[in-house]
Amino acid sequence: MVFQAQIASVTIEQFREIVMLPENAERLFELINGEMIEKMPGRTSTSQFPLKLASSVIVHCKTQTLPCYVSGADGAYQVGGDVVAPDFAYKPTPMSEEYPDPVAPLWAVEVISPTDKAANIRSKRQIDLDANILLWELYPHLRRVDVYAPGEPPTSFQMGETLNVGDLLPGFTLAVEEIFGE
Repeated sequence: MVFQAQIASVTIEQFREIVMLPENAERLFELINGEMIEKMPGRTSTSQFPLKLASSVIVHCKTQTLPCYVSGADGAYQVGGDVVAPDFAYKPTPMSEEYPDPVAPLWAVEVISPTDKAANIRSKRQIDLDANILLWELYPHLRRVDVYAPGEPPTSFQMGETLNVGDLLPGFTLAVEEIFGE
């Protein structure tokens, strides 16, 4: 069922009602600029990248005794009037039982595939930028990470370079190879 044709612009309240319908129990939706978009399952080859990242973050937080709450692609967050489900998200506060989680992450990661629509990528990027969320876009086919840090110009990182998240997780660094390597 395509909701975009039925409802021109969906509010957060309408979104919650629709996703809570029994027929949508096993489906994942995002609400981007008033449009409901069903998030389809990804390929196993790309699902590994957020998991590698999450494991590195969790280990770092444990060794540094930092608060650490991470979610994967099934975790939905309300960011302003939108609902996004990044492939990885980090925040220093506990996850909510509420749907979507009302506390936006401080860091989000999206795995970009060649079939993703450029307009959708830009829209989600703008939502994160407007909310001052650190965004990493992973491009596995290029083995590149584009970083959009609040108040900074975008930066691209290639194999052989090292990423960090600044003050979000002091001391955390990650080589691009650790994400895309075998």
